[in-house]
Amino acid sequence: MIDLDALTALDALQWLRTIEEVSKRFGLSQATVSRQSRRCLDLFGLDLQRIEGEWNTVGDATILALERCVHQVARWQGRRPLRLEATYWSGPLLCTPVPDNWILGLANIVGVPRNFQLVRERIVDVCLTGLPDCPPAGDPELTSITLSKMPVFFVARPGHPLINQAQLSFDDIAQYPTLGLPPGSYPRVEACLKKLGFWNDHVRMFRYKRENWEGKTEAELTIGYATSLSMEISGGDLVKLPLELPFASGEVLVCRRDFIDHPRLQSLQALLLSRLAGLAERYGDIQLIGNH
Repeated sequence: MIDLDALTALDALQWLRTIEEVSKRFGLSQATVSRQSRRCLDLFGLDLQRIEGEWNTVGDATILALERCVHQVARWQGRRPLRLEATYWSGPLLCTPVPDNWILGLANIVGVPRNFQLVRERIVDVCLTGLPDCPPAGDPELTSITLSKMPVFFVARPGHPLINQAQLSFDDIAQYPTLGLPPGSYPRVEACLKKLGFWNDHVRMFRYKRENWEGKTEAELTIGYATSLSMEISGGDLVKLPLELPFASGEVLVCRRDFIDHPRLQSLQALLLSRLAGLAERYGDIQLIGNH
């Protein structure tokens, strides 16, 4: 076995991408992060390769996976802080202040594949993501707890021709470019919007940058999508259009099945629901749920 802090350096580098961010969140010196992560890679006969900005191990990671399993159990036992990832809106709105004995990630990963990979590989313990793209019911490793539901609506820049148009329809929206992300980022959202002729003005974005998403809608005639929570964080001057998308969003906790009934997960769920309740009082379109 390798000690907890040594594997932490490698895990955190894959999660947070830079030595500087690992040092900031885990209280390790940059030299220690570099040395310990290299030590782990050498011990397991692995290397790191950067793919679309994300660090992934190269080689047979079977033994590493077994080590991560043991170390994750130790975190749930309270021997080290648990690791939480979130979206660009839920990070500041729901996960700040950071819950006791948790470490929050950068809250800027775009799409569910990377988030789910981090949880599946036991690098991250829980991620807070959005409906409808949660793990399928038959996933053998991952499961989810839905905390809330809320509508998704279209948004446009001030002065957009559709703002003053009465009785908007999807056909009206389809006359303009609509934001899209790299294929597979949000598979269910993508499939639904493509059926309607949307999701066609693609933005190559794997980590959230406001200027590439809401900022693009502010600068062009592009139509975007938002919820009450995302608008609070990054809405800027965008204007809500009086037409909702044909699916709901909402907050979802995703974790490995092993820990779905763990008291520490239940405590996190209760805290997030209490914070959501405060936001639901402010916005009338947030429905609290809290089940799995």
